[in-house]
Amino acid sequence: MIDNALLKRLLIVAAALLVISAGAASAFGAPLAFVGGMGLGFLLGAVPVASWAWVAPRILQGRSRALAVVLLFLKLGFYAGALYLGVYKNLVSPVGVLVGMTAVGTVLILGILLRSPASAKGAA
Repeated sequence: MIDNALLKRLLIVAAALLVISAGAASAFGAPLAFVGGMGLGFLLGAVPVASWAWVAPRILQGRSRALAVVLLFLKLGFYAGALYLGVYKNLVSPVGVLVGMTAVGTVLILGILLRSPASAKGAA
């Protein structure tokens, strides 16, 4: 299981990367809908990982199963509402959302795969 300290560092790196890339995209003339889509994509990509890192240990210990179910439905409602308001109402670009979600996933996967072997032994 991924430790919370590593997860926080990776989410901060992903957020910094997103801010830099969104600034570069707007500097090169990308529409604001694309830049906003990148922000929404980051949010939609980061929320599941951050929330399950908190919930999963509690479920594995046999506690808070009801909380996990409630959180699941709240997250699904949040995703549906965010995508409805952002993409369906044409406030943000769906391609920007895809870029933001892909960037978060890439940073998290690479960060987990490239972590030092010493931290991998300590987590096991």
